[in-house]
Amino acid sequence: MNRELRLTRAFVDLADTLPASFDPLDLFARLGGHCTELLAVDAVGVVMADSRGALRNMVASDDDLLLLDLFQVQQEEGPSVDCFRTGEVVAADDLREGARWPRYTAQALEAGYVSVHVLPLRLEGRPIGAVSLLKREADALPTEDLAVAQGMSDVAALTLTHWPTEARRPHDLLTSLQAAVSAKASVELARGLLAEYAGISFSEALELLRRHAEQQGRSLTAVARALAERSLAPEDVVARQPRLS
Repeated sequence: MNRELRLTRAFVDLADTLPASFDPLDLFARLGGHCTELLAVDAVGVVMADSRGALRNMVASDDDLLLLDLFQVQQEEGPSVDCFRTGEVVAADDLREGARWPRYTAQALEAGYVSVHVLPLRLEGRPIGAVSLLKREADALPTEDLAVAQGMSDVAALTLTHWPTEARRPHDLLTSLQAAVSAKASVELARGLLAEYAGISFSEALELLRRHAEQQGRSLTAVARALAERSLAPEDVVARQPRLS
């Protein structure tokens, strides 16, 4: 399959809201997957603002990036924070050469990331979050790749407005954004429960959640809330899955 066809399929996938399992966390996970598959990047993370304007981590492709994005949110320092505030692309081709974000840079280098590019997650012309693309080597991301990543991020942000699917009202956009942040909180709680129960990493716990949701034909958020509300037991999720490799 050539790159043009893969790009077309990626954009169509990001615009698809028909599956019953559609929810914002799955949408952002798909965005990250397409970015790592189609672009020369090693990790992708998404942060989004809640109704009070505070950034929240939504998706990180690995545990190192999850901790790095949590650090940015807590310390209000880092390229994603700057990108969200300005609505402009933020780039650092070699983190070893600058001191723009000293604490973030030290933690990023310790995690093995050497370059970072961050794009605004934007809707109706204003930033609602940021999408970070990280590499484990010093390098500038090609302009063409940045344009592709921005296009996919714009489509994902627009798709987000179709969840939840109630009839549009003036406050629907704010409702959708807040619902997405709440869904993320439910997933974080659920994977923490699974990780503690099974003695596995947060990434492995998330993979178990995804597999269970797919097998049951439910959304990731619905499974996470069932775990949090104790209507679904952790042992039922773990017992139904093959051992993680």
